[in-house]
Amino acid sequence: MSVMIDKRNKNYDRLANVAEADAFLDHTERVAAEVDHTLMADRSKVNRFTGHLTELRVAGAPAVTGLEESVPIPDTGYIAQAKRYVTSVAEAIGFAAGEPAEFEADPNVVTTSEGLRVVSLQQVLNGIEVWAMAPKVWLHEDGTVDRVMGDTVSAPANLPSRPTVPAEVALRVAAAKAAEPTTLRGVFGDDDLPRLDITAGFERLSHQARNDQPMTFGKGPFEEAIPARLVYLYMGDDARLTWMFTFSREKLAAQYHAFVEADDRTQNPDEPEILYFYDTVRHAVAGRVFRRNPAESTFDTVPFPLPTDDYPTAVPSGLPAGFPLPWAETHHGKVSTEGNNVRALNGTTRRPVEVIVDEAGNGLFDPEEDSAEQFVTNIFYFCNHAHDLFMMLGFTEDQGNFQTTNITGLGQGADPVRALAHPGAVQGTANMATRADGLEAVMNMGLVTGTGRHTADDYDVVLHEFCHGVSNRLVGGLFDANGLEEEQSVAMGEGWGDYFALTTRNFSNPQERSVVGNWVVNQSKGIRQRPYDSDYPGAFGDIGKGPGEVAGAGNGDLTYQEVHDVGEIWCAALMELTRKVTTALNNKERGYQVTWQAVVDGMKLTPKNPSFLVARDAILRAFKAMKGSLLTSAEYPSVRKAAWQAFARFEMGFDAFCPNATFTGCRGGTAMPPAGHED
Repeated sequence: MSVMIDKRNKNYDRLANVAEADAFLDHTERVAAEVDHTLMADRSKVNRFTGHLTELRVAGAPAVTGLEESVPIPDTGYIAQAKRYVTSVAEAIGFAAGEPAEFEADPNVVTTSEGLRVVSLQQVLNGIEVWAMAPKVWLHEDGTVDRVMGDTVSAPANLPSRPTVPAEVALRVAAAKAAEPTTLRGVFGDDDLPRLDITAGFERLSHQARNDQPMTFGKGPFEEAIPARLVYLYMGDDARLTWMFTFSREKLAAQYHAFVEADDRTQNPDEPEILYFYDTVRHAVAGRVFRRNPAESTFDTVPFPLPTDDYPTAVPSGLPAGFPLPWAETHHGKVSTEGNNVRALNGTTRRPVEVIVDEAGNGLFDPEEDSAEQFVTNIFYFCNHAHDLFMMLGFTEDQGNFQTTNITGLGQGADPVRALAHPGAVQGTANMATRADGLEAVMNMGLVTGTGRHTADDYDVVLHEFCHGVSNRLVGGLFDANGLEEEQSVAMGEGWGDYFALTTRNFSNPQERSVVGNWVVNQSKGIRQRPYDSDYPGAFGDIGKGPGEVAGAGNGDLTYQEVHDVGEIWCAALMELTRKVTTALNNKERGYQVTWQAVVDGMKLTPKNPSFLVARDAILRAFKAMKGSLLTSAEYPSVRKAAWQAFARFEMGFDAFCPNATFTGCRGGTAMPPAGHED
């Protein structure tokens, strides 16, 4: 994520002193007495920017009632329970008595591999979204609440609900910024986006009874139509009613979110101020492959789809009948790279690769190496491989997987990955734009001009980018997939991608691979600052530090002020987690598989815009849920200890602290949890 404008006061501390933070403990005890069950708050789990608790643990809450014991609770039941519950404990979270604590729910209830239900909420006020305030409620199968996780905020009571700045005026200001020429900085090199001509204006495509309802404008010179809606933007010491627009540049190489004031305070309603403006597209990492990459694998013929025993993951029950499902289907005697999961196209012609099937129904994609057709075929293979890999880890149809048709009838469908393999260079070189469930994701892969190597040939690059889609939907929620917006959150998106790219290869490698991007940039050290081995030097307490500020001999060249660099810390911690869990179980296969499952389940449990510590706690809770299933009761304590040791090694121990999910105020800690502490 690249931020161009941010008028929020991110250094604002809503809790002026420690006593105010301690007051949460008093509120928790009082509210617990009112609701007649146990509530547990930790002063370190307060977002000082919002002044609200980010985690409220629960024990003894009532289950869903009114259903026969044999009748499963419908998703609507879990949603209603979650909304009622958060309202009932609002004062324990940070809301004042009588202050509105209103929430809408994502209609999709996520289920972890161990049966926890996760309801994603969105705070609203006056029926308008309070941006980035989107907690998750974890519930057990019977509807009892396990905890409430994520950000909320107390908004001023006098905020306007009707705009004084017309949408067209705000759009003109935002579009002028989005149309500016810019340079995309990436690990493969830089790309320039030219200035766009917006003088023709934008036609309103939807007509509302009121000007404060969501609307859509014509795309003009942009790639897609421009959605617009009102949101409240919390500023720290203030909150503002804003118009929020989304602008997509060519080939979705950049996708901007713009927040423009809708409650004019400048006394100049014709020139409203942009309060927040950023690019949502996650740009590339590195790697290269036929099955891996041209340096590490031969140009082999492999079946489409791959059999399940070709994957390192375990094959769970509950997958669609006939899994793995076809990647490509025959139509009119031809088979193409447009399938149910992936539409792989030439980025220039927007056409798939097609081949004729023989009388027996066999079709062979046999492109010439290093050709446009081969790039399309390779990206089709890699994206389908990633689709099936993550489906076996729980990213299923009902959890937001990318598919045209969901054969189970769950989820939205109509959202395959549109994978564009550009014959030459393309803006951004390699990226992935993810939208809500039901809207297709767009992946771009292009030529790295400095080396003449193509990102579509590299498993590492494609899997990293595909993982952005997984984390955006599982953490962000299926409603909008925008849950990794704060700095630490974006950094974890990069770290998750590197982690899965490396560990899914290391599973079958006798020697651990700890470098990404070395092939595509033709440099042995790859594209990261240091290898992801056990000696990786960065840690949580280094977040926000510049050159020369990272402790340790030889670390003067390290910097942790940019999301890819900070993401290295998250990836390094997850790599260490995998090593230590493997040692604890004395079994590499189980160690990797259990850890992958905990990481994916952790994404499902993690609320929007998390810090590293929030995501750490979700992974620990995912391990706990495995006790008695994937882990025996005897194995769980050693795995839990190994997990805490791995996080403590990278200064995410029990005493680590950060005031919010920005890069400001991170304090490392190496302590293990005290005896009796429950994750």
